[in-house]
This record gives sequence, structure tokens and C-alpha cells, in this order.
Amino acid sequence: MCLFSAHKQRKVDALQPCDTAYPGFMYDSSIRETNSLIKCGRCQKMFVVQQIPDSNLVLVVTQASCDCSRQYGPIVLDPKEIKYNATVKCNRMKSQKVRRRPESCHAYHPKEDATECGRASTLCMSLLTFTAPLLISWTLPSWA
Repeated sequence: MCLFSAHKQRKVDALQPCDTAYPGFMYDSSIRETNSLIKCGRCQKMFVVQQIPDSNLVLVVTQASCDCSRQYGPIVLDPKEIKYNATVKCNRMKSQKVRRRPESCHAYHPKEDATECGRASTLCMSLLTFTAPLLISWTLPSWA
């Protein structure tokens, strides 16, 4: 009888950083809104970038009528792994703090105004918009 086989030894894998970069755009948070024109052959394409207050989101609006696909290729947002040499890798692993869950859920922000949300169930139709189609359907001759 072998007692050693009852306790399996666990192999500990060496930790490695797994940092990725998404080289899609550069963003300066001090700029709240900007706009510009992109010249695409015979037409110009306008775009506007605006920061959404109290969030980490930006709104990008662009003109769809001008096709710039021949002049500018698609922006590929595939992640690229950041490779570290041995010294930087050790320092990176030591400096990285362990992530922990927040102690409570923050489902509300004082600057958030949600008073207009969720009123779809209280939509009501005016009497005129309800009765007008009925009256028209009764007064038109039947196409039978």
C-alpha cells in the first residue's frame, strides 16, 4: 500500500503578466468635445467626438454618406500582448495589486438623472389619434 499516491502534489505554475494594448486611438480627457473634417477624394466626411459627462465613455458621430474605405483601411482593434523582459516582468508582477470586488454595489450616481427612464408603460394615445383612423376606415368605401 502506497500512502504517497493518496496525496497528489500540486504543480505551481509561474505567474506571468498578461497585459494587452488596444491601439485604436489616443484620448485626451481634458478635451470635452472636438470635431473635424476628413477629406476623402471628392467628398468630405465630418465627425464629432464628445465626452459623456461623469463616465469613461465617448460619443462618436460621423457622416455615413461619404465612403472613405478606399483611402483609409479599417481600424483593427485586436489586442496586442505587451512583452516584458525578465527584469520588467518581475517588477510588474510585484507592483500589480490584487483586484478585489467592491464592498457594495453602486447603482446610483448623484449627477445621474433617471427620471425620464421607464415611462414607456405610461404612454397614452390622444382621443384624436385613436378615433381618426377608425373614422377614416368607416367612411372609405369597401374594396371587397
